[in-house]
Amino acid sequence: MNYKKILVVNVLVLLGLLITIGTCTADGIKERMKQRLPAIVALKAQGIVGENNQGYLAFVTEQTSQKALVSDENKDRKTIYTHIAKQQNTSLDLVEKRRAITLAQRAIPGEFFQNADGTWIKK
Repeated sequence: MNYKKILVVNVLVLLGLLITIGTCTADGIKERMKQRLPAIVALKAQGIVGENNQGYLAFVTEQTSQKALVSDENKDRKTIYTHIAKQQNTSLDLVEKRRAITLAQRAIPGEFFQNADGTWIKK
């Protein structure tokens, strides 16, 4: 897939995510994710969690004391991804993989992300 195609796909996924977050406020997803964000940023900065190759948080280390937080975030992400997949008439798997690419690209130095073959990479 060429660069322009990847860029277009990522922009579409991001737009879908933003629209979906806006429409899912009844469930409180946007607010819950916003409240969790500082803790997630801290876990990423400590190298405890990273973004896996399916668009979800995953533990990079054995330290799993924040398991409930990660689980809650992933549950909300899956709800959003499922909604996007339905909106775009595509598979959940494709939405997850697109989002994983975007999250990996947005990782800041020191954060971990998982490439397509499952290898963890520190940016």
